[in-house]
Amino acid sequence: MRGRSICGVAKSSVYAISVCVSGSLFAMGWFSNEPALRQTELTPAELKQLSIRSGWSSDDPSLMLFEVGNQNSGPVFCVGANFEFKDGKKRAQAFEPKLYIPSNAIRKTAIRGIEKKDVKTFGFSCLCMKASPEGPCENAFR
Repeated sequence: MRGRSICGVAKSSVYAISVCVSGSLFAMGWFSNEPALRQTELTPAELKQLSIRSGWSSDDPSLMLFEVGNQNSGPVFCVGANFEFKDGKKRAQAFEPKLYIPSNAIRKTAIRGIEKKDVKTFGFSCLCMKASPEGPCENAFR
C-alpha cells in the first residue's frame, strides 16, 4: 500500500515540475531580445500597397461597400474611413469591427449612412505593427 502512495506522489511531482518548466519557457518569450512591435500609421507608400474598391449596395443607397486588398509585407488593420462631402462637411466613421487584412489577402466591409450623391472624397485610416516607424509592417503573431 505504501508503494502506491509514493508512486502517486512521484507522478504528481513530475506533473508539477513539467507544468512549471513549460510555464517558464512560455514566459521567456516575454523577455526576448527582439524589439517590441508597436501600432504605427501606414506611410503614404504603404497606403499605396492597399487596393481599395468601393461602391454602393443596389438594395440600400446609403450602404457604402468596400473591398480592400493588402500587398504590404505584414497584416494591416483599418480602423475607419474619413469622408469629405460636397457641402464641405467632414465625417470620420469607425469600422465595427475593425478591418483586419492579412498580407496578400482581401477583406470586405461596409458603412451605413453614406449616400453616393453626397460624397466628394474618402480615405482610410489604417495601422500595422512595426518594430520601428521606418520599418516594414510585421506579423505580431509569429
